[in-house]
Amino acid sequence: MHRNTKKLWQVVLLTAVIVSITGNALVLPAYGAQMAEPGKAKNAVPEGYDQRQWELLQDNVLEYEELGDRIQLFNPNMISANEMYWSAMDDVKDQYMAAYEDAGDYKEDADDLKDAGGLSTMDGQILYATLRAYEKAMKSAGDKISRAYNYNTKPDASSYEPVRKGAKQLTSGAQQAMIGYNMASAQQKTLQTMKEMYEKLYQSAVSMQGLGMATDADVTAAKKNLLNAESALAGLDNTVESLGSTVKLLAGWTGESKPQIQSVPAADLSKIEELNLQEDTAAAIRNNYTLIEERHRKTDRSSTRVKSKFRSEAQMEQNLSIQMEQLYQDILQNKKNYEAACTAYDQAVVVKNATEIQFKNGSISQIEYLGQMLSYYQAEGEKTNADLSLRQAMELYYWATEGLLDI
Repeated sequence: MHRNTKKLWQVVLLTAVIVSITGNALVLPAYGAQMAEPGKAKNAVPEGYDQRQWELLQDNVLEYEELGDRIQLFNPNMISANEMYWSAMDDVKDQYMAAYEDAGDYKEDADDLKDAGGLSTMDGQILYATLRAYEKAMKSAGDKISRAYNYNTKPDASSYEPVRKGAKQLTSGAQQAMIGYNMASAQQKTLQTMKEMYEKLYQSAVSMQGLGMATDADVTAAKKNLLNAESALAGLDNTVESLGSTVKLLAGWTGESKPQIQSVPAADLSKIEELNLQEDTAAAIRNNYTLIEERHRKTDRSSTRVKSKFRSEAQMEQNLSIQMEQLYQDILQNKKNYEAACTAYDQAVVVKNATEIQFKNGSISQIEYLGQMLSYYQAEGEKTNADLSLRQAMELYYWATEGLLDI
């Protein structure tokens, strides 16, 4: 006969701990509570991906569109957070299965007692009723835990929100780092070209000085421009390396890996026309994590405290609305900057083509030619930077609608 009645109270206590006031939400360790070492995703193709997608994610070439998937599958903190969550779910499943098993044991014991004629005595009847009560209690506990398990394993489970929030924050951070990396790389390319140009200009100034066609001041100025370009390029090299390392680690590569970080795709201007500030602000208010915490913050029932809580929420919503307006205006301003940079670049291309013809025909000097080429490369770099700045502004706006806006 089943005598381990302690199991009943263990399960009842477990139910009280894991079932929230809504009857479903589990209390789990906070996201990022444990720092994991750089990890690796499992070898098997994850659910939701085909073999080709899985191979591309592991090809040591990082595309901008792969950041979210790389972080979800390879980032060590995300791996740790998911393992912690699903390990907790496995424990919950074990508990409700154990509760059902114990309920079955109590039922079997009660049936055995009845079949053996144990109900002929008062003690037997009391024992029988007790076993049935235990059976009912264990089944009820199992049902509650099972409901909690089913709720918390749904794709939109609120208990999984800390993990989802962590994935959003890491993805947004990786996007900003990759955009910054591309900005710095574009400037690096421009500065490298400018350095080469300044070297030629300096050499030309020295040669012309020997012919009496340039002064000491001309040579000194050319040398200064060259040194400035070299210094700026050295500083930018460090920035590129630092941002590249950040992107690499966020996307789950270890310290020794050297993935190829690809260019960020050009901003899609058509998406700007699709923005709806009013609807997007409503989504930002609905999804904002700080506001959600404020809404769920407990307070006493006094009218003063309740009014204060509502005023606090209203103020936060107003601040968020103002920030959304600012983010929206940032997009529009960056769009104007990008369009102006494109116009300047188109004009620079025309001048560049004409300059190359003139230099080939010998109608302009090498210094004039190099000066025009410098203008072209600067215009090219400014166009790239403007495009990336627009992409950055659009991403910040998007993540604000997803709840990632400090207020």
